[in-house]
Amino acid sequence: MGQGPSLPGPPGTRFRVIGAGMSRTGTKTLNEALTILLDGPVHDSGIQSLGGPMPQIKAWLEIMDLAPKAQTFSEQKKLDWLISEVLDGYVATMDCPAATLTPEIMRVYPDAIVIATTRDQASWWKSMNYLNSLMGTWYLPLVVLWLYKTQVYGIWRERFHQIMKWRYQQEKIEEDTLRKHEDHLRQVVPPEKLFFYEVSQGWEPLCKILNVPIPDRPFPHNNNKTAAAQTFRDHIVAGMLSWLFMLMVFSMVTWLVRAWLAQRIH
Repeated sequence: MGQGPSLPGPPGTRFRVIGAGMSRTGTKTLNEALTILLDGPVHDSGIQSLGGPMPQIKAWLEIMDLAPKAQTFSEQKKLDWLISEVLDGYVATMDCPAATLTPEIMRVYPDAIVIATTRDQASWWKSMNYLNSLMGTWYLPLVVLWLYKTQVYGIWRERFHQIMKWRYQQEKIEEDTLRKHEDHLRQVVPPEKLFFYEVSQGWEPLCKILNVPIPDRPFPHNNNKTAAAQTFRDHIVAGMLSWLFMLMVFSMVTWLVRAWLAQRIH
């Protein structure tokens, strides 16, 4: 939340970083920092898979469906192709669901490094729980029912649950998910390619990881609770407007049908 979808750069743009931090660890801030340092677009998989162009949304839904069950050589090659297709033109990826598929992305981009944003477990869960409380409200699916792109959220959520069960033996993000996720990264990523980073540290350690000079500009800070709440309110407003539009259409159709029937009777 807090950013919009990004467009890919030219085909063949060098993909350099797998942003493997769990949601609410500073991923949006790292997104903006990498865009500056690597001079290219970052693929925020949460935003792109739910609010990006429809081809990207469909590709991510297929990736999320295939990843937990890709066993055969042909299934794995299809998964590789889908990942390369959706990430072509980007310098990095960020957030979930991509963060949960780090080994699969590494197979496609073996030269990329893995940067996992991290933070104190207690403060992370407080922030994550707040986001869960927004996204888990009972009325949200009903309010956004007529918003075209948000209709895929139910499918997305079910497939993300399947990934969580497959990778962490949990159906959803829970209090110990951050620990499980980071333990998994240590198991599957070669030590020389894995870097844990706290966005509170600013430019210096990040630039050292990337071997680039420190830019002469303030370090970005993105996606605080206010931004998340504002995005939630924007969806509610858009959903209510869509309901108003549908009710107007329904009323007009009803009026036209009644007028037609009255004309037929007379």
